[in-house]
Amino acid sequence: MANSYLDLWRVAGRASEPGKTGSLPAPLDRINGEALAGRDGTHPLAFLSSAELLTPCTGALTGSLEVKPGSLVGGEIRARLRVRATKEIKARATRVSVKGHLVREVTQSHTEKIGEQEHTTTWIEVLATEIAKVPLTELAVPATLAPNEEIDLDILAPAPKLGPPSVHLGVYMVVWTLQVEWDIAAGTDERVAAVINVAQNPDLLRSGVIALGPSAMMGAWSEGEVTMDLEPNPPITPGSALKVNVRWPSASGGRGARVELYADLSKSLPVRIAAAELATSDLAKGSTITFEIPSDAPPVFDGAGLALRYRIRTLIDRPLRSDLAAERSVVIG
Repeated sequence: MANSYLDLWRVAGRASEPGKTGSLPAPLDRINGEALAGRDGTHPLAFLSSAELLTPCTGALTGSLEVKPGSLVGGEIRARLRVRATKEIKARATRVSVKGHLVREVTQSHTEKIGEQEHTTTWIEVLATEIAKVPLTELAVPATLAPNEEIDLDILAPAPKLGPPSVHLGVYMVVWTLQVEWDIAAGTDERVAAVINVAQNPDLLRSGVIALGPSAMMGAWSEGEVTMDLEPNPPITPGSALKVNVRWPSASGGRGARVELYADLSKSLPVRIAAAELATSDLAKGSTITFEIPSDAPPVFDGAGLALRYRIRTLIDRPLRSDLAAERSVVIG
């Protein structure tokens, strides 16, 4: 069982590809370069956090945007802007906004002809696209600042109404930022920014807005003669223990049985988070399997063109014949 969800994406190690780099837009441009590229088959994004990507202040400012913890999808964001100008700033306007970016790994390739031979180089590059922008027009931030002039301002902003939440999926990352920008004519804009940890809202999961499947929020579940009951009832909190009480009365023979927990991410292969083996006789009479859910397991969500779901699979391994399997969904988040 993995101690960390991201460890499942880190197994290939961290290996750069000579001469290859990646680039992200501001304010996620702090480590643009070789750290955002990797050898084909590796996952450089899995080794990075949103905090590492962020440039919190540009050169004409010092200070920070302090975001209070506890932001939820559909809720609010509370922050405090405390900055000081290190030199004079004369901007045409200021902008305050909440922005969302989808950071993702992309497979790139380049083919060149060397003599009579063609040589193709393939590598992984980290890129990003903006998925949302919410301007906060009611906030007045001075466009002109004298050297050493300070700003101390409380900010209240809406969190994304339906998501997606802030998630790190290994090959994808959804990053929300709060930004204050000074629009400089014929010059580089000045900016202060902070990453917002927007958690999934359990009420959204319970409301039925997101299609989860009939079994996902149920504690007790059965299909035919197979039962897979969960303790506690979903949604399951990352970092907690999940007990699966499984029983398949007719299970017999074969090489044994397995109970597995999978994460199903759209646009990617399923990831097996945990598995436990048992004899088919134990499966027939009923057994309890305990899975430790990784503390960094991302929550179930839909958004940014992605969807994440979890399922539990019970399988009877039958040599020379197709395996028998039963599955149910479960909500984590």
